[in-house]
Amino acid sequence: MDTVSANYLSELAAPFLDPNKRVFWGYLGSSLIIALFVQIILAGVSTRRALTHIFSRRVWFSPSARADYKVLFINQALMMGIGPRLISKLAVATLLFESLHIWFDGRAVFLSGSPAWVIAGLFTLSIFLMDDISKYLVHRALHRWPVLWAFHKVHHTAETLTPLTIYRTHPVEAIIFSLRSIIVQALVIGSFLFFFGSRVEILTVLGANVVLFLFNALGSNLRHSHVRISYGKILEHIFISPAQHQVHHSVAHRHHDQNFGAVLAIWDWLGGSLTTAEEKKVIRFGTSRPQPSNHTMRNIYLLPFIEATQTIFPLYKKVPSGMQFVTQGSVIRFLILFSGTFAIGLIVSVSSVFAGELNIYSHRQPFLINPFIEAYKKETGTKINIIYAKKGLAQRLKVEGPLSPADVVLTVDIARLYTYVDKDLLAEVSSDVLRENIPEHLRDPQNRWFAFSKRARVLAVSRQSSDATGISRYEELANPKWKGRICSRPGSHVYNRALVASMISALGEEKAEAWAKGVFGNLARRPQGNDRAQVKAIAEGVCDIAIINNYYFGKLKNAKESEQREWASSVKLIFPNQSDRGAHVNISGGGIAKHSKNKKEAQRFLEFLTSERAQKLYAEVNYEYPVNKRVPFSKELASWGHFSEDKLPIIQLAELAPKAQMIIDRVGW
Repeated sequence: MDTVSANYLSELAAPFLDPNKRVFWGYLGSSLIIALFVQIILAGVSTRRALTHIFSRRVWFSPSARADYKVLFINQALMMGIGPRLISKLAVATLLFESLHIWFDGRAVFLSGSPAWVIAGLFTLSIFLMDDISKYLVHRALHRWPVLWAFHKVHHTAETLTPLTIYRTHPVEAIIFSLRSIIVQALVIGSFLFFFGSRVEILTVLGANVVLFLFNALGSNLRHSHVRISYGKILEHIFISPAQHQVHHSVAHRHHDQNFGAVLAIWDWLGGSLTTAEEKKVIRFGTSRPQPSNHTMRNIYLLPFIEATQTIFPLYKKVPSGMQFVTQGSVIRFLILFSGTFAIGLIVSVSSVFAGELNIYSHRQPFLINPFIEAYKKETGTKINIIYAKKGLAQRLKVEGPLSPADVVLTVDIARLYTYVDKDLLAEVSSDVLRENIPEHLRDPQNRWFAFSKRARVLAVSRQSSDATGISRYEELANPKWKGRICSRPGSHVYNRALVASMISALGEEKAEAWAKGVFGNLARRPQGNDRAQVKAIAEGVCDIAIINNYYFGKLKNAKESEQREWASSVKLIFPNQSDRGAHVNISGGGIAKHSKNKKEAQRFLEFLTSERAQKLYAEVNYEYPVNKRVPFSKELASWGHFSEDKLPIIQLAELAPKAQMIIDRVGW
């Protein structure tokens, strides 16, 4: 449990060290300087009196403030369990990005000739504006909807304000705001990546959005303080001043439901909820019924559930009596039972980290890895748990940190593997077996990731096209003679991006872009579908040439559906560039999670995947080529012909992937 404690303390300290958080020490320091300037220079009080006012014991050690500190400690522990279980920003952004391809029937990159700073400026401003207006709308709803106010009221029961009062929130509100941030930012990110391509970057200072950096550096922490700073009536129609937010916390009836904005006051102005700071007056903070019990942990965490239930029951009573199946008491008992069950679930999920089972995070679909899992279980008796997700596992692993149950990560494409390395999510492995079984160019120089199988990016050509069967090099695909005769999935897919990266390595960036432009110009239809769909298009006469991964051909050739077998019989495979560098290959691979608690078993599993038994499975079940040179091709793979592969260090494909994506965006593929 020492690891859990260390991680908890690290997470507790993180906001004070992160420029993306309001309580970053630099922002706290700048707020102190501003407060002293206002008190000493503008108000004319002595330095001693100013410091006494700012750090008043009646504020910082009041029952209200002490409750703030307790909530900070408790919420951090709760969110360590809840946070990783929320939907990831990457998952939402990816879903939108892929959906836009369908809705717009392809992809067109806008403002391709504009300077990078223009796109970065638009993106930075857009994500700030969308983030700010969504905060206003959610905050307004928390006040106007009684069921939500029951939870948000916890924040408003604070009777003294300090910068840490921002953390005085009920976990339900914390989840609402977390989901708000994830969804809104993901929508902006996904949209911009679709319409503007890889040039999308955010303008930052110390890694924080430049707009929010300025907002926080200019005294945002004084919003929760007893230092009054007003911007004047004109500016307070544009920006929310610290004094305006203090009005928002006022117990006075005339101040209720005013100034919901975070940074901009424009939303309140348009929404009729704006109040500018009045002449300097003593404002009493809290709710209309202040009482000591407001600061007990029982009332902060449990009472909101009861009050939320009470707001629902007036609506429930309007339902015909014959349709009323539950009582208020039964709902409250259910909530208590649910909360207890949820808490137990969190404890169990955390404790499972320390279990002796092997936990695998896999990007590869279950049916592709189950044969290996079953073979390993039969050989070792080890119990294996698998979490499968097409997207977002790296982000999940990052968020879980040392609490993650993951032991092994399995994925496809070197760029995806490199993402885990870049985020420092994989452990170094010292294994003579892995070094012997896997060629040097197919594993990480620091032994953090390893290739377990190879897939060749080949050409499928129509057997009815005599000239197409004569193609021998990737470079020939850009020849105008093939105009309207090539089919391909979108260029931004990892398989095609890796191919473009290999072309950059072989030809240089300029010639690789000319090649990609030529290929895109020769397409018979907009890029669409997976590699299987490209073979189908050839069989249907849509095109004569397709770029596919070899194993798709194997799956079609041996499919249960006769139609798919017919698609495969209509094409011939060509392994390009056999007279020079060899055919481009990518990999499936994996590594051991950095925080695995079962590294010995995880290493044994990786070694098994490179063994003769598992390598034969890759060939026989998945139609992928073995990385272990001592394992021959399966009979099926050998029937397609042997080939020379490009011996480019596979890591270069990941390093060149960003440049490849820029080329793909510029040519519109």
